[in-house]
Parts: sequence; C-alpha cells; structure tokens
Amino acid sequence: MSQETGFGRMKIGGSEFKWGARTYVMGVLNVTPDSFSGDGTGPDLQHAVDQALRLEDEGADIIDIGGESTRPASVYPDAKPVTAEDEIRRVAPVVQALVGRLSVPMSVDTRKAAVALAAVHAGAAMANDVSMLGDPDMAATISELGVPLVISHIRSKAQYVDVVEDVAADLRGAIATVEAAGMSRVNIIADPGIGFAKKPEHSLEVLRRLDELKVALELPLLVGTSRKSFIGAVLDVPVEDRLEGTAATVALSIARGADIVRVHDVREMAKVAKMSDAVVRGWTRSSLGT
Repeated sequence: MSQETGFGRMKIGGSEFKWGARTYVMGVLNVTPDSFSGDGTGPDLQHAVDQALRLEDEGADIIDIGGESTRPASVYPDAKPVTAEDEIRRVAPVVQALVGRLSVPMSVDTRKAAVALAAVHAGAAMANDVSMLGDPDMAATISELGVPLVISHIRSKAQYVDVVEDVAADLRGAIATVEAAGMSRVNIIADPGIGFAKKPEHSLEVLRRLDELKVALELPLLVGTSRKSFIGAVLDVPVEDRLEGTAATVALSIARGADIVRVHDVREMAKVAKMSDAVVRGWTRSSLGT
C-alpha cells in the first residue's frame, strides 16, 4: 500500500533508499569521550565496532559515525571543539574496521570537510553536516566525492520571525551553495536541525509543521530528536530518561513526513518507525515482516 514520493530514490553506498516507501532508521555511533547522551565509545575501537554491529542487528539502515560532540555550548558549557586531525584519528579507524562487516552504509557526522574526505576515503558513503556548510570547503569537497550530503539547519542565534519559514530560507541558501559547487539535487537530504540554535518552543513548532517544511524544500527530510534537551524541557527529565519522549517525537515526525529518523535507541525506535509507517503509509497482513 505504500507509495514512493516524487523525490525518487537515492543510492547510499551499496543500498538504495526509496523515499516514501518507508521510514529509514539512522543509528548514532558516537566515538567520542564526551557524548551528551553518555554512549560515546571513546578510543575503544572494538567497543565501537561491536556497537555498530549491534545497531545494524537492531534495525539501523545507516550507521552515523561522529568523532566530535555537537552538543551546543549554550546547553553544555563544557563542550569543546575537536581538531580535524583528532577527529580523523577517532573516526577513520572505526570506518575502516567496519568495511566489509556492515551490510548497511556508513555516514560520517562532521562539520569539517577534511574529516568528511578522510572518512569517505576510509569507506563512509555519506556525509552528515550539522553546521549547514560552516566549513567553506564542505560543498566542493562533497561534490567532488560524489556522495550524498545531509545539510542540517543551524544559525548563530535562536532568533526567528517565523521559525519554519526562516529554517526553509536558510536551508534553501545552503542547498543553492552545494548545487553551485556541482552537487546533484538527488544527493541532498535536508535536516531541520531540531535543538540546534532553537529554543524548545522552536523545535516543537518545527516538528508540528514539518510537512510545511518538506513542501517548501522538496527534498527528503532527516529528523533527529533523539534524547535532545527540548524533550527534557517538556518532560523535566534527564537525558537517560527520554526514551518515551523520543518515541513520541519519532512517531509524530513520521506522521509529518520524515524520511529518516536519527536515533540512539535503535531497537525501540525501529519498532516505533515500523508501527508509524503502518498507520501513515499503509499496511497489509502480507507485508508482515517486511
């Protein structure tokens, strides 16, 4: 009963993603010592490999590997930047160790073009840039590599007239930049940047109006709400107690048109996505187990 959207298909590594057929799950693999969610593997290579394989077993369609915590300094005062060299030392060995062991593609979560370049050369199949091209070399680097790119929204201050219209305008500018650098539109995924330069009220409104943003951008959408501070603000719970809040935001994101959900708790959220898809995209008994 499900139907693909007009956005068509995207090849990420050896996998084909059919937008609209179902919701895809991106599993988070933090190879940092200071992840906000407390699940960073640090320098333990075997731990990182085991965690990636577990995420795939639990239902991840993509493994997103990050070597720098992107927690905002406004919320986490001890957040510190990482040099490109240190980030590469964290990420590249993990990517290399997983080549041939994972059957799903790997993405590199980075704000730096040099890290994206090293990770793709090591075996990653996509870049996930949460800085919205904060590195001026990112557009040209990813275009030359020929891999898909996730462009996530962020701005210097959480000041908006209309948060959805402003996010759409900012993302359109970034999309135009990568297209001018030679990237095909079929290789671009947009992310509204939930929790980045947004107050809880802003993040909630973006989620509530996600369908408007999708129409405005005419691109597949990746949505990352997992364990974020706006959930803690609403429920008044610490990061380790945000599973139910995350589940609610994942389900509602899918109802509003999310194509990929980026999550830490893959086993639970893969079930949430499958159930949400059954409601939103349609289900028959013959599709059981697919």
